[in-house]
Amino acid sequence: MRKYVIVLVLLVLMSSLIFPAFDFSKIKDKISEFTLPNGLKFILLEDHSIPIASFITYVNVGGSDERIGIWGISHFLEHMAFKGTSEVGTNDIKAEKNILDQMDAIFEQILYEKNSLNPDQEKIKKLDEKLTALGKEAAKFVVDNDLETLYKKNGGEGMDAGTGYDQTMYMIGLPSNRVELWAYMESSRFKDPVFREFYKERDVIKEERRLVRENSPLGKLLDELLAIAFRDHPYHVSAIGPMSNIENITRPDMYDYFRANYTAKNMVVGVAGDVYPDQLKKLADKYFSQLPPGRKNPRLFTQEPEQLGEKTVTLYEDSQPMLFMGYHCPSIAHEDFTTFGILDMILTSGRSSRLNKRMVIHDKSAMTVFSFAGLPGNKYPSLYVILALPNSGHTTEELLKTIDSEIEKIKNESITEEELESAKTRVKVAGIRRLNSKFGLILKLLESEMKLGSWTKAFDEFQVIEKITTTDIRELVKKYFITSSRSIARIEKKEKKEEVGK
Repeated sequence: MRKYVIVLVLLVLMSSLIFPAFDFSKIKDKISEFTLPNGLKFILLEDHSIPIASFITYVNVGGSDERIGIWGISHFLEHMAFKGTSEVGTNDIKAEKNILDQMDAIFEQILYEKNSLNPDQEKIKKLDEKLTALGKEAAKFVVDNDLETLYKKNGGEGMDAGTGYDQTMYMIGLPSNRVELWAYMESSRFKDPVFREFYKERDVIKEERRLVRENSPLGKLLDELLAIAFRDHPYHVSAIGPMSNIENITRPDMYDYFRANYTAKNMVVGVAGDVYPDQLKKLADKYFSQLPPGRKNPRLFTQEPEQLGEKTVTLYEDSQPMLFMGYHCPSIAHEDFTTFGILDMILTSGRSSRLNKRMVIHDKSAMTVFSFAGLPGNKYPSLYVILALPNSGHTTEELLKTIDSEIEKIKNESITEEELESAKTRVKVAGIRRLNSKFGLILKLLESEMKLGSWTKAFDEFQVIEKITTTDIRELVKKYFITSSRSIARIEKKEKKEEVGK
């Protein structure tokens, strides 16, 4: 107990030292914004200490914006956005486009035959061969990795992208004297993309799906958890998409999806570093003003209905047993969302957290346990999840009972002031560390802009944290941790299934 008190005192002292030094008003003074007539907003975080700049294009589209037949298209499109334009990535765009159009026509024939009542396998085989041959012809006009090469020749680093359920992001770092190069390149691939090597890249994505889902016990379990936890909302489908969708998405499908979602009002651009507002505004007007306005997602939104009973699914795998528990929780815009971050610290984060101390340290029933709110996304109401891995000689059922008992303790006895203050301090310190990174800060600003309505709300959670009480934690657990609204997904050893069968 004495050791715990000493640690708490140190955390409180750390908090008191850090927070006066971290002046949010000074950060806001370095941030400026402007919006082009087409609706595209730019957020600039100035830092002239070194001559570099980081750029993030945040597109408000992801797996939750997809529909039956094109699930996985957001992730697929992210890959294709690196393939270049009519000027970048090709040595003869006219000849290349002619072959790409022929390939699209052949693929439409393949899909038509595959989906007919009596598919002609020989015909499909010949069409596949023709598609492959045309692909080899098209490859003669492709300049491999041209976009990335051009950036690297100009000092570019960290070129990357990522797709989630709520957004797609594109990142790059450059010397600050190459800002105009970025403006030209980034605007070009969103005004004039050429989705070349489409069928070749599809094979890459299929292999990625096999790796992260079909050949991964954790990936399969996650898919099953989402499938039972969400009935109507698009969060119930993997963001990488089902294999059958990946195989049937066409290049025209991708252009339609691109034109509907990669529009000015559905994007926001973040810049951090050695860039001046007037400079960025001038380049934005020159290069980005031609993007179509469009409108911000979601255009349609289906609300997940209240879950009426506990749902469970069990996979039998030759792998480490696992336990996933998912409770429905609100979106990031809800006032309760920040409180879940405090609960994380109390339940699973750090050696002194309740579940870690009991299951990992004392009982040694679990190898690890962790939790977080916002699976698989947080733009819409989603899941608060707890994941635990049982140690040898222990079972997922045992872990489930232990977790339930600790949750009931909070409902009936609440938590101590010491636990709360420790959790608050650790959440604030972790948040400040993220904001001390230029990339982390600009990403936070962009997320707040799209999900909360304004980048200025990026710092509000620190004020919310200060007001959270032990009663708030207790009421949160009572409100959301209801057996009828939870979903449980497990992995059990294959041999256990065989014993049950006997």
